[in-house]
Amino acid sequence: MTISSDKLTFAVLQAGARMHYAVPALLAQTKQLKAFYTDLHGEHKWLRWLDQSWSNPPKLFKRLLGRRLPSDLPQSLVRDQPLTTLAASALNRLPGVHIDPEQAVLRQAERDQFAQASALYTNFINNDLPVVQAAKEAGLFCVHELIISATTGRILLEERQQFPGIEPQGETAEIVEAGIERDLEKWNLVDRILVPSQYCFDSSVALGADPSKLWIVPYGIREEWLNLPVNPKQGRVLFVGQVRLLKGSHYLAEATRLLAKRGFQGEVRVVGPWFVDVENSIFQGPSYLGQIPRSLIHTEFCQADVLVLPTLSDSFGLVHLEALACGIPVITTTHCGAVIRDGVEGFIVPIRDAQALADKIEQIVGDRQLRERMSQNAKKRAQEFTWQHYKERLLIALSKAEPRV
Repeated sequence: MTISSDKLTFAVLQAGARMHYAVPALLAQTKQLKAFYTDLHGEHKWLRWLDQSWSNPPKLFKRLLGRRLPSDLPQSLVRDQPLTTLAASALNRLPGVHIDPEQAVLRQAERDQFAQASALYTNFINNDLPVVQAAKEAGLFCVHELIISATTGRILLEERQQFPGIEPQGETAEIVEAGIERDLEKWNLVDRILVPSQYCFDSSVALGADPSKLWIVPYGIREEWLNLPVNPKQGRVLFVGQVRLLKGSHYLAEATRLLAKRGFQGEVRVVGPWFVDVENSIFQGPSYLGQIPRSLIHTEFCQADVLVLPTLSDSFGLVHLEALACGIPVITTTHCGAVIRDGVEGFIVPIRDAQALADKIEQIVGDRQLRERMSQNAKKRAQEFTWQHYKERLLIALSKAEPRV
């Protein structure tokens, strides 16, 4: 696809390998990437040598080393902070030690004067506010990608207060509100705010974001997901993600127990790392598989009858698209929704409603004609959100075109 000949050139700020470096890689393809600033990538030769020489490296080190750059993102355009990031990984658990690789990334970009780019792209939450201010003062067109709803902190705080002791208390109300104030200040500065879903759009506007700056750019999946052979097992209910309060894991467990009392013939399977004690009574009910290899995750999708994501706040839920591509009806909440249409590819229920979750699971599993209709709709819907569609939408959003949603 083409955009205006008056193309912006970008300095991209991002911690981690989010979506396998999709944004900087795409901008490199279109010759619009001046520099990509990040914490660490795994292409350094000395890191590869260290990996080969170390007989039993820690899992965290292996994960960091797994951040391989895509072939269309030249290493010459990447400026990372490997020593600072590794030091933080090794030493931050010690008392009184706090090394912040993200601040090192931000300082580098500012020292470099953003590599003489004409635009800045950042998906940091709000700790990049001083850098955005500097970019605006330098005359750069600034784009912020909102990767998590700004109201998430409030929702999580409420849940932790309602279920004390399940997770560490975390941020206080004062810290959460101060973060929202920084969000608002940043939103007022930038020229464009990219959000992945209507939920993020609505929650941002409710907080005070200018709707004319907001542009919905939903994520995409790689086309191979559309071609996985499926063999759904009736009554197999799947959840994929972190087991924690924010994901509504305790409400899924409650729904599972309700179904058991009704004589439901099926199994609720939970795939993903635990951030809570799953032996606690509020999490009893599902089968917890823990974190499993990607190949086995594909198997879980291919055998699922329905996917449930009872999240309290999720910017998008990429797992939705993966399920739709496999023809799996999805039950999710109003605080995610994203690409699911209520009654078409699945159901959307209120947050914190185990009864509604149980009812909808029972309805889909028990009505095979409904399940088949939703499955066919799901496959069609997934085709609207491929990787190629994401790229096209993103390129338009990163041009100087008038905002649209």
